[in-house]
Amino acid sequence: MLDPGFRGAPDRPFDAGGLYVHSHNSCEFAEIPGLPGVRGARVEGVGANNDTHIAPGGRNAAGAFRLGMRPGATYTASVSIYLPEPLTGTLNPAALRLVPGCIVDEAPKWTLAQSAPARNEFGHHRISVTFTIPENATAAWIRLHSGMAAGNGVVYWYDYSLTETSVALDHFDGSSAPTDFHTFEWIGEPDASPSKRTVRVSPSATPAEIAAETVRLARAGVTDEAAFLRRQISGDRMTTARIALAAGDEEKALKALRRVVKAGDPDGEAAFELGRIALAEHKWAAAEKLLRTAVSKQPSLPERGYALAFALDKLKRREDSKRASKAALVHDTKLPFDGPAVLDLDVKSFGARRELGVFLAENLTQIRTQAEQRLARPVVSTFDQPIFIYWAQGFESAPPVVRACLAGLKANNPESRVHELTDANIGAYVDVPGGLLEALDGNRTHFSDLLRLLLLEKFGGIWVDGTCLVSEPLRPHITKALERSSLFAFNYTGPYISSWFLAARPGSYAVHLWRAACFLWWERRGELIDYFLMHHVFEMLYHLDERFRADWDAGLRLNSKPPHALQEVMLQAYDPDMYQTVMEGAFAHKLRYKYRAHELRSESYLARIIRGDLP
Repeated sequence: MLDPGFRGAPDRPFDAGGLYVHSHNSCEFAEIPGLPGVRGARVEGVGANNDTHIAPGGRNAAGAFRLGMRPGATYTASVSIYLPEPLTGTLNPAALRLVPGCIVDEAPKWTLAQSAPARNEFGHHRISVTFTIPENATAAWIRLHSGMAAGNGVVYWYDYSLTETSVALDHFDGSSAPTDFHTFEWIGEPDASPSKRTVRVSPSATPAEIAAETVRLARAGVTDEAAFLRRQISGDRMTTARIALAAGDEEKALKALRRVVKAGDPDGEAAFELGRIALAEHKWAAAEKLLRTAVSKQPSLPERGYALAFALDKLKRREDSKRASKAALVHDTKLPFDGPAVLDLDVKSFGARRELGVFLAENLTQIRTQAEQRLARPVVSTFDQPIFIYWAQGFESAPPVVRACLAGLKANNPESRVHELTDANIGAYVDVPGGLLEALDGNRTHFSDLLRLLLLEKFGGIWVDGTCLVSEPLRPHITKALERSSLFAFNYTGPYISSWFLAARPGSYAVHLWRAACFLWWERRGELIDYFLMHHVFEMLYHLDERFRADWDAGLRLNSKPPHALQEVMLQAYDPDMYQTVMEGAFAHKLRYKYRAHELRSESYLARIIRGDLP
């Protein structure tokens, strides 16, 4: 590690070390709220300019490579940010980012690279950026960009580090206590010099602990340290397999796991990993066999039982799935919610729902604070029950069924404003956090899940999926649906909802909490553990938050099954009596746009919808 934090007086040290403080902001060292003993830099704007930033070790100066950086070397800078509340006003485009810079050919390159921004919400956030100093650079520095003007908030920066690595490392300094796998030391004077960590194996570390740390480091991309630890337990095929999985080498992992199974697999670990691979490949029968073996060898590990339950559910053996989850719950005794009640509600994806519930319970204070802070700053808007519909690429290029649904939505709601959202115009409606689409691997379906929450949180109104056929004016239905609750969704049972049609009053606590919870999951965990993740978040908030639960329970309930009736028959031959029955069952109907071209017949329900040939 080159530099573990801030040192020297906060000033403007162009020529010497210290913490450079730009003239547009003040900076003082202070304890981080909620973290006793942890100190950092508290930054606040002092004027109208939002170019507020600090720079550890100094900023641009000819010949000055701050913090010991060198031309041609690759570094990763990381820092934690604490926001007491969201920043307000017009923010600088670089706000809440790490921004390395350099001088090349005597010209400053202010943005050599930049991190994704920290989310502008209450709480603690961690950001990092990896960059390479050009070979011909003559200076280099890193700015920590707050990006707000005076009166628009405070930013705390802490646990700053710069390492000559291509991945972010856990924060440490020379005073960090040694662990079983690392020692730490100051290179020079304590609290006034860089630090380094050295990988080791403590005599007290067990082979299982060494294996776990090896896999953790491999998953984090710290390959050199992982390789060192791996050599200490050579011959451990399970660790070989897990490292291969972390590196994405499934073929190598499968070979190692099969060798463990052949050797007896006494703890069922190899069977469990093979079962999880089979689940990922949708090989449900193979997964069941492997996971049943894993459970039989260590029934006290609930994650194995939940994985088996998932495989059984995919095999449409719901009672067997429920029994597997019930057996796992016996060993899962510290849940922050009523596990059996959640299972009784629905057996599907219980393991994922349980994982989300634990995460939400652990972070509920932050989620509530974020929701309440946004509620305290409502947006002034002239919108009156706006209707939002989204197609990323634009409706001109949307499938025929989507264009037909849009036409029907407009025709049936002439007195309401329909907002046609695309990737080109969503920035005019809501501020989408930087890096969100990347975290979702570009998945527009799950991006739209979060987009609808942003819109309803800010404006209230109605969200209609692009494949939703609206057959009646919405205002009378939604006005009635929102008489006693701030949120409406079709549901199957209790808080087990559909999300393709949502409606909310402006200032809905339930929507604010739901949005904050989903966004925190993607910030902290960044993984899609189940396709219906946002639905499961809703359900678990219902079990964890009394105000959320009371709001939902007070509302109108309409079952999700009637609105799906048309989807079930949409490729069948049109029958006017059946069509009338389906239309009378709901005011909105969920269709789908994915079907094979040869399945579309000219006298099917779908064909008539597309050509607008229905009563």
